Amino acid sequence: MASRLDFGLATDRFALDQAFRLQHDQYVAQGYMDPHPSQWRLSIYNALPCTRVFVARDDGRVVATMSVINDSRLSLPMAEIYDNELRNFRGENRQLAEVSGLAVHPAYQKSGLAILLRLIRMVLIYSIETALVGDLCITVNPHHEAFYRKAFGFESMGGLKQYGKVNGAPALALRLDLDTLRGFIADLRAGHRVESEVYTFLFKPEAFEPALVRLDADLAQAFPRLEDVRYFFLRHEAGTTMSPAVRAYVEWCWKSAEAADARTVQVGAADDFAGAFEPDLALQLA
Repeated sequence: MASRLDFGLATDRFALDQAFRLQHDQYVAQGYMDPHPSQWRLSIYNALPCTRVFVARDDGRVVATMSVINDSRLSLPMAEIYDNELRNFRGENRQLAEVSGLAVHPAYQKSGLAILLRLIRMVLIYSIETALVGDLCITVNPHHEAFYRKAFGFESMGGLKQYGKVNGAPALALRLDLDTLRGFIADLRAGHRVESEVYTFLFKPEAFEPALVRLDADLAQAFPRLEDVRYFFLRHEAGTTMSPAVRAYVEWCWKSAEAADARTVQVGAADDFAGAFEPDLALQLA
């Protein structure tokens, strides 16, 4: 089933809507959130222009999704419980990003592993080639820790904690050193063997190159757009209850993205947060 699906970025509002609804439905089903009137799962990080939503489509229907959130002045979602751990890596001047929002439609969960691998391939290529991430972070249920360690080489970043963002479910923080992965990809491109069967499957040249071409084509569409962000956040308390400071920062991010290249800008990587508080930058979400 996975081989017939189309993997790439959400490049229109309809795909985003489906992805947010799929996340909502699966998180509710797993007890990770309570039902929301909008039927979307949204956070303030979805309002940032550097957040990327990856999807698997079956004839245009989104059947799986996963997001990448680049580090910014808003930090990362996992900072709610792993702030100190993130600070340690920032002290090493490592660019961080977090993988979040994994959801697979129930009708496709028998092929869930194959779908997940192909989604992660897109996520990792984006993180390595475009976002220039040093460490990719993730919080997982302890039951899934062994999979991420054995399949991808994730390492422990923080111990077991209760995570409010998923209704207090237990969570472990893991990280993946992407510099090591860059070495694997270089070896495969040079025709050398690597020890990881998973990485061989994901990044052998005949798989890597088409995925990179697809990613570049999706990024060229310069999506999401501010008008789409406003569409969702005007209808959800993640936007309507946003503090003035956060609104100002989000608007500043969009102004920065529009002034540079919205496909590659690393929002907040080197700018003073105080600059986000100028009165004319208030985001018009409410």
